[in-house]
Amino acid sequence: MTLTHRLLAIDEGRQHISLIDTTRAGAVWSRDLADFPLARDMQRLDDDRVMIGFERGFLELRIGTGEVLAACDRWSDVTSVRRLDDGSTLVTGHNLDGTGGINVLTLDRDFTLTHTARRDGDYIRLMRRTAAGGYLLCMNDHILETDGALNAVRQLRAPGFVHAWKAEQCADGTTLVSAGYGGFMARFDAKGELLGTFGGEGEVPDDVAPFFYATFQQLDDGRLIVANWQGHGPANGGKGRQLLEFDGAGRLLGSWSDAANISSLQGILIL
Repeated sequence: MTLTHRLLAIDEGRQHISLIDTTRAGAVWSRDLADFPLARDMQRLDDDRVMIGFERGFLELRIGTGEVLAACDRWSDVTSVRRLDDGSTLVTGHNLDGTGGINVLTLDRDFTLTHTARRDGDYIRLMRRTAAGGYLLCMNDHILETDGALNAVRQLRAPGFVHAWKAEQCADGTTLVSAGYGGFMARFDAKGELLGTFGGEGEVPDDVAPFFYATFQQLDDGRLIVANWQGHGPANGGKGRQLLEFDGAGRLLGSWSDAANISSLQGILIL
């Protein structure tokens, strides 16, 4: 199946962000991320604004043009950012408060620090909120679910998690996880028990070449869009299919690549 999506795409291999229409070659626009290294996380704020987390903080970008509208640049080792309904911003990363642990910082509308949550640890990737007001933290070989103070509630584990990238709680209480170098997706029940995995080697055509399942997005109809990152550097575009689409049961519906223009997708935001 030919994919028909409009999306923002972080090409980690070439350190670019682009507005992509999968029905046409090339990008609607593309901009270099040299000033905003290690951009990983994205969140749509409104019809024409997106927030992007990068190694030192976050920026707001105009979706239509790629224009930078605002930036907060003050830390090191930021891995994830989220804007809340009240206008505050959550910034997640390692050693953000100088004490050597994992932090979730809360900033007000003026980007002033109002609260710090901390726990021991030296590795973190993306963070998402839970319905109970806690957090899902990607901790390499497991997902740690915590309360609002970062106290552990449970761990979600599946064989093969290596640099697990993103975990997101669904409306039905299940949790979806991209397994990083495991090259598959996993689904857990509301108690944190593994229900199953899908999208791995042997379950998809050989040309997909599952390598590192990074950011994913679940659409309203249950379809799941997954970035299949293929490695650091500018010459990975031909190694595998870059964007994958699964149905709600985990069956691959189609895939997309633009090897001439995209090296290695890591962050995606379907528009």
